[in-house]
Amino acid sequence: MIEETLQEWLDTLSMTIEQKVIAGMAVRLAASFDETGHTSTAAELRKTILELQSQLNANRQDIDPLEKLLTR
Repeated sequence: MIEETLQEWLDTLSMTIEQKVIAGMAVRLAASFDETGHTSTAAELRKTILELQSQLNANRQDIDPLEKLLTR
């Protein structure tokens, strides 16, 4: 269940090769958690997803239209 949901989310993203590696690790952890339900696996999965989100947000540049107007 978690693996499927995670994969659906990942399929919507455009990622670098490094991000794809972390995403692959997250999918494997999700599959393991779905199978065993160990809390230690859940903790690692959570950390891995947070790392991926952090990298995805670092690549995103917020465009501020006022900045362009003020620098003219």
